[in-house]
Formats: sequence, C-alpha cells, structure tokens
Amino acid sequence: MRGKLEADGLIEKGGAPSYFIEGLLYNVPNGNFSGNYAEMVFSIFKWLHETTDRTQFLCVNEQDYLLRDNSAVCWPVADGKKFINAAIQLWNNW
Repeated sequence: MRGKLEADGLIEKGGAPSYFIEGLLYNVPNGNFSGNYAEMVFSIFKWLHETTDRTQFLCVNEQDYLLRDNSAVCWPVADGKKFINAAIQLWNNW
C-alpha cells in the first residue's frame, strides 16, 4: 500500500517509513484485528480516522512517542496524518 501511495504521488517517497506504519498499527486496539481482511482494514482505518488525538501513540519500543514534531526519533504529525488520510483515500477508491 505504501509503495502504491508513493507511486501515485499521494505521499512523498520516504515520508512513511515502515517502522512508523508499524507504530500506527501497534496503537490500534486488538479488537480491530478481526474478521476477514477487508473488514479488518476497514476497522483499522476507521479507528485511526476517528482517533483525532494521537498525541499518546507510542512507538513499538514503548520508549518514544510515535507522532511528535521536531524530534529525530518521531514521525512528524503532519506526515502521519497525511499517510492515514492517503491510505484511507486509496482504500476507498481501490
């Protein structure tokens, strides 16, 4: 999905490293990982879209916040939001 988002120009190349995407998924409640593939993806994107306060999202190491500006170890807030919105747009139009 990330490769298609980059190829289609919906996100910048390198703007969504895999470890940050992994971090997003890490913060999604376990209950969203059920059903068939389409139901699961929809549930994850719905939760990410509806969770507007992502300030407490943690990286998988639980040592750093996932989304913070001006930090070498965090995903800039705008980049994270852009990835979520672009992924939802891609999924809805797939």
